This record gives sequence, C-alpha cells and structure tokens, in this order.
Amino acid sequence: MEMVVTWGDCDAAGISYYAKAFDWFTNGRMRFMHVYGFPYMETFHGNGISLVCLKADCDYKKMLRPEEPVTVRTSLTALSRSRMTFTYQVLKQDGKLACEGTTSHTYVDDQGLPFNVEKRFPELWKQISSTWSGALAGKPSAQA
Repeated sequence: MEMVVTWGDCDAAGISYYAKAFDWFTNGRMRFMHVYGFPYMETFHGNGISLVCLKADCDYKKMLRPEEPVTVRTSLTALSRSRMTFTYQVLKQDGKLACEGTTSHTYVDDQGLPFNVEKRFPELWKQISSTWSGALAGKPSAQA
C-alpha cells in the first residue's frame, strides 16, 4: 500500500511519531483484507465479529519525515480458528526498511467474548482458510 507521511504523522521535530506506525499497520491490514476479498466492515464487523488486538510490536530502523512517500507491506503469517497474526514492513522510497512489526488478533463477539470462528461461522472459516491456506502451515500466504 502506497502512502505519504503527513505532518500530522510527525512530532514537533518533524519526525514520524512512533505510535503512527500502528495506524499504518491498521490501514495495511484493512487493505490486505479488502484485496483478498474479506473487507473488514462487511465480512467481520457486519457479522458481529471484531478482531481485537492481543499484541502489537514494532521495531524502528529509519526516520520518516513529512511528505515522504512510503510503502506499507502487509502479510498474514498465522491463522487459526481463534487468531490471526499479521506482519508489516514500512519501506522508504529507496526501498530501505523504516520499520517492521507484528500484530496478533483474536475473534470476539458483540459481548467481547473470544470464540472459535470455525464453529460459529463455518462458511466464513472455509473461505478464509482456503484463501490463506499457506498461513495455516506457518508460511506467509498472501501479501498486500
């Protein structure tokens, strides 16, 4: 996903604020799901499924400044009946790594309780597991 760092992404020194990487990860994850036919709001949220973040991590490598174009690469790296894990890379225009990270998510219902998506939504599980089958073997299966 291509994007441009904005002034609002930066601190007073004009350097990207560390927490903004997680916003970029979210945008990358939403785009990833859309590209592979599972738009989040329709597929998950619209069915009473929320993907709650259990863990988020980021390693920062290079500074980013306003108006700097970057690419956010998103991969699904683990998928189970109760969780999904994504990895992200934010690349500078010259291809150098600015930051990389992971987020792990669980499926929860409207009451905030985690559940097994295969048991509650068997057709959805069949669709996502067949689309992202490589992730079931622990290999990145899809990238956006």
